[in-house]
Amino acid sequence: MSRQSADAGCGAVCSRWWGVVRWAAASRAAVLALALAGRAVIGDHDASAQLVVAEAAGSLAARAARAVALVALRWDALYFVHIAGGGYVYEQEHAFFPLLPALMRLAADTVLAPVAAAVGAPAALALAGAAVSNVCFVLAAATLYELGCRTLRDERLAHAAALLYAWAPSAMFMSAAYTESLFAWLVFTALVRVARRQHVRAALWLGAAGLCRANGVAFAGFLVWDVAVRPGALRGRAAAARAAAWAAALAAVAALGAAAFQAYGYHTLCRLAPAPRPFCGRTPPLAYGFVQDAYWDVGFLRYYAWQQLPNFALAAPMAALSAAGLAAYARHDPLRLATLGRRRSRRDRALGFLGDALLPHVYLWALLLGLAATTMHVQVVTRFFSSVPAVFWFAAHAVAAGGRAARAAVVGYFAGYGLAGAVLFGCFLPPA
Repeated sequence: MSRQSADAGCGAVCSRWWGVVRWAAASRAAVLALALAGRAVIGDHDASAQLVVAEAAGSLAARAARAVALVALRWDALYFVHIAGGGYVYEQEHAFFPLLPALMRLAADTVLAPVAAAVGAPAALALAGAAVSNVCFVLAAATLYELGCRTLRDERLAHAAALLYAWAPSAMFMSAAYTESLFAWLVFTALVRVARRQHVRAALWLGAAGLCRANGVAFAGFLVWDVAVRPGALRGRAAAARAAAWAAALAAVAALGAAAFQAYGYHTLCRLAPAPRPFCGRTPPLAYGFVQDAYWDVGFLRYYAWQQLPNFALAAPMAALSAAGLAAYARHDPLRLATLGRRRSRRDRALGFLGDALLPHVYLWALLLGLAATTMHVQVVTRFFSSVPAVFWFAAHAVAAGGRAARAAVVGYFAGYGLAGAVLFGCFLPPA
């Protein structure tokens, strides 16, 4: 099957769509096999998952299902399984958004109902989370390929980026009961809709993404850019005012999912709780920010402590890759970057990674890199950036245009970090 652009301006035919699908599916099989092998050889560093998933007696299939459930049930996945099984019981669970648990529960109660009878509900929920993540991962890889064809106008580069995505450094997190793959697919689909100028559909997809992860709201900036900011979008003051109003309305739709979950948190922890929590009197009263602060100590520069140096070392390759990509784009045409594309210091109009269409992607990339470096648990940057297309486009650009050392560094980092991480994840070992 081939995917051709729906409009003449796409610039490239996505003729290798099925190849990307097969490559992404093969990568998931390899990652899962490594995680299972690692656990079989090394064992579990932490027994938390074994306390949740009951022993499977009887058939080989039931024991195999339990083994897969155990390697999918690590770190944050324990929270998602608990929420899927019993709802938001503890206030710290409001750090985890509801779309993935809802899909896990739906899958466990329907297509995986026979599995639940054999291995128990928690194992079935973990398997459901892994199934959702792996299916969405394959869809995300294929959608990134289409988005690359439209944005880069270079099918070869889009194809290389999709293949690199299949071996992303966050490999196992995107196959376990985590939100990364689901979120990436929702965001990439929304961005394809933006590229097609289907703004309402894009806003709805981003609304769903906002029910998956908090940073879904940031991608609403693409709607604002395409409707009201990009060069050529506006013609006169009246048109500018209409565009600004329309952009604001689209952004509001895109933010509905995240806003609805925060409203639920406020109702649960402020209206129904015997004693309202400290965030209830703040403006705005966001449960997400409160639990991140109170339970995970997330805040500006809080992670800058000597004992966190190993985590900064884990984040360094992705941070360096991002800094190099942002610098390469800025060097090509600094005036374009500084003026939102309205003025240029070069006459030639580059395609590929250096093209004008990447401007909003570069702005978002820089914003998220700053957030990751100053506010978050920095080691999660590898999976935090799994939904940032420019990361993979620059990696493909570095492989295609760089020398042998650059190619070896990028491919080695992607495959080496991702596959080693799968083994560690399967054994319940850091990084998380």
